[in-house]
Amino acid sequence: MADSVKVIDVTADRMRDDLIREFINQGRKELIDILADDKEEGMSWVNIKGKRYLTVATLMKVLRDKFAHSLVLKTDIKHDCEHRVVIEASLYHKSGFFVSSGLAERRKDHTSRNVQLARAVECCQTAAWGRCLKSLFAVGNVVATADEITPEVGHIDMNEQIDKEIN
Repeated sequence: MADSVKVIDVTADRMRDDLIREFINQGRKELIDILADDKEEGMSWVNIKGKRYLTVATLMKVLRDKFAHSLVLKTDIKHDCEHRVVIEASLYHKSGFFVSSGLAERRKDHTSRNVQLARAVECCQTAAWGRCLKSLFAVGNVVATADEITPEVGHIDMNEQIDKEIN
């Protein structure tokens, strides 16, 4: 009896892993197609010095579309002081196993007119999410996302942007 339970557990694990791998591959293909689509410039990706960078909102939309709520994105502030913040984003399957992670660091200056400095915690969290999702989908030839590179993109309300893309 115990041996048959182990076989069922191994088979279930293998089926779950295969399904996750398939969803990752589907997401990767969708993101590659988005990067190749010139009509998506400014909405799903931005061109910076000849390189195409996906927005975090685009990565989040594909994550939600492919995995619904079976993957959970957790954020952990590793360091937060007056001058800088370090945040790690980790992606877990709802059953608890680790899938992917991303780490980001930002300098702080609450008096700055630069959004990246004045809102360092929010920008750092967005960057950590982006790195975590870029690690999962492994798309493009850059690890950074558009939100990390351009202050103009970094100030967009991410939930608002996701809502626009979904609806």
